[in-house]
Amino acid sequence: MKLIAWNCRGLGNGPAIRSLLDIQKKEDPDMLFLSETKLDVRRIEWWKWKLGMTGMMVKDCEGKGGGLAMFWKSSLKVSPGMKSRYHIDTEITEEDGFIWRFTGIYGEPKMEDRETTWRLLRTIKHHSDKPWICVGDFNEILMQREKEGGVTRPQIYMDRFKQALEDCQLHDLGFVGDPFTWRNNSHDAQHYIRERLDREWRLPNGAAGSLSTG
Repeated sequence: MKLIAWNCRGLGNGPAIRSLLDIQKKEDPDMLFLSETKLDVRRIEWWKWKLGMTGMMVKDCEGKGGGLAMFWKSSLKVSPGMKSRYHIDTEITEEDGFIWRFTGIYGEPKMEDRETTWRLLRTIKHHSDKPWICVGDFNEILMQREKEGGVTRPQIYMDRFKQALEDCQLHDLGFVGDPFTWRNNSHDAQHYIRERLDREWRLPNGAAGSLSTG
């Protein structure tokens, strides 16, 4: 099973639309989680037909920001769970009856309010004891080497993220390729920033599959 999470930074513009269609064509994911769609369910409805993934769960944008969407192929048995401005939770039943959870996360963008996301992770964890895969844009790093450029991240914020992951017993699935998943697109070398904000986490004995974030 192939699972993809992508922060599209707005799905109402030409480049984002072309990029999403390109991802769908090249990767053919079984499930797709999008964050920062900046769209409501009415405007995102047609995407499930365009992507050929007719299962859909949406959290509307708030004003001009936010917005989440989870798509999945009709061949999957998916039960929608809780959702909020920060996450969409689902439960998947395999053909052999094995049940596991797939959660897409979009972390609170404001550094001072990020504890809201960590409390949410703990709540999701305690809601079910099933195997769990959690992916998305957490908007936080775990160590200084995951950031290049800009102001040094205060240690306390990284420690709070790490503690939340330990409390939830989540294990990093690692990555292949470029370790930096976010850039500020500055053309000035002095102000260019790169960070690893997108991750894949898994509880012990979680479901197997191919994961990708961006």
